[in-house]
Amino acid sequence: MSRVVRSAVKRLAQKVLGESDVRGLMRKRKLWLEKKIYRQPVAIAELRQQLTDLGATRGRTLWVQSSWNEFYNVPLRPSEMIDLLRDMLGPSGTLAMPAFPIDQDERKVFLVDKAPVYTGLLCEIFRRNPQVRRSVHLSSSVCAVGPNADFLVRDHHLTDMAWGKDSPFCRLAEVDARMFGLGAGFEFMTPLHAVECLLFDEIPFFHRVFDGRVKYRWKRANGETGEHEYRRRTGDIRPKRLRRHFGPEICVDARLSNLRMLAADAKPFIAQAVRLGRRGITMYIEPAPKPELFVPLDKGSTA
Repeated sequence: MSRVVRSAVKRLAQKVLGESDVRGLMRKRKLWLEKKIYRQPVAIAELRQQLTDLGATRGRTLWVQSSWNEFYNVPLRPSEMIDLLRDMLGPSGTLAMPAFPIDQDERKVFLVDKAPVYTGLLCEIFRRNPQVRRSVHLSSSVCAVGPNADFLVRDHHLTDMAWGKDSPFCRLAEVDARMFGLGAGFEFMTPLHAVECLLFDEIPFFHRVFDGRVKYRWKRANGETGEHEYRRRTGDIRPKRLRRHFGPEICVDARLSNLRMLAADAKPFIAQAVRLGRRGITMYIEPAPKPELFVPLDKGSTA
């Protein structure tokens, strides 16, 4: 489906439904329906065992992306859920979550230790913990606590691409992290974006998913300040298109009552995404993934 056709369909849906955010409306209606169907409370012991079975074990580095709306059958507050995860990982484990700022106006100073996130209530409560460290990045910052936290977040503001080498996302693979989606499925797995960064110099197509640059100033609560410039990502994605290429040897699905869960080790997950990218299998629908754009560049060539 072309961009023109998709835009026309979107405008028609907006007109019929009387709602500008069609996807948001559909998610709300889906959640309303699921609450009518899934009413079984989730026992904490059962939740803990399921999380253990999925890989939340002592000493592990755990990356969590979540949708707190889906936790309606779990009798825990967000702070209690975070405490549960940290208790399972123990003092030698590291917990990390996305902390993408709501306000990404590059004309303003990014207040690293104060800016709220749009990546969900669990992430926002986690960000507010004084023990948590946050990476400096206007579009894709990350919060972490534990022995590997510093390694994950310390160099994000030195990167040219938000998800590339030396970013927290690629470093998840280096520390053998386990990745969880809790109430948030495969389509929310941000490390999928590592592909366009890692293959940028190899596959011409991935030059097209970046358009211009972003430069901003940042400031920490301790008075530390700086500037950072990075490539701006563009395009339209459908991550679910890739799900069938990630079998149970890489991605595991589970469910308790309504709560969907997904688990994967970061290293094979990112490696598989890169292999697919080299074959021209991508989550992007815009720019159009034409086969000729996936012919590898010769050394020294530019796209």
